[in-house]
Amino acid sequence: MVIAWTLATNPSDNYLECNGQSIDSTKYPKLYALMHNVPDYRGVFLRGLGGNSASLGKLQGDAIRNITGTMGGSASDKAGLWDYGTGVFYQFNLGRSSVEYSRRYYNHVSQGMGFDASHVVPVANENRPVNKAVRYFIKAK
Repeated sequence: MVIAWTLATNPSDNYLECNGQSIDSTKYPKLYALMHNVPDYRGVFLRGLGGNSASLGKLQGDAIRNITGTMGGSASDKAGLWDYGTGVFYQFNLGRSSVEYSRRYYNHVSQGMGFDASHVVPVANENRPVNKAVRYFIKAK
């Protein structure tokens, strides 16, 4: 049995932390008969079997839902312009400049489109669900 433990102190000598450590075969013979090392659950989320989960005991890699948006605009014979962006796309201006076209100069506003996922989802340097940290222990005897 694996339990989630919310304290910094260990529950008792009857439990081993799930950190990949070797199991002492003389101290915990029944658990050693099942496995020689406890599972290492540090830094991973445990997920119930079924639905979109991986097979029992298999580590499933990270993924995110698709992030989408649209962009578009109008074009003229002088310059192409991005008029709008939705979702993760946004429009930005780089400033005014003179552009030569057919030996004439036109004032031109340089524009571009950017991509920023934070416009539609929370962002961090990792993919994660809402969570609280716990320590996992396995009942050893």
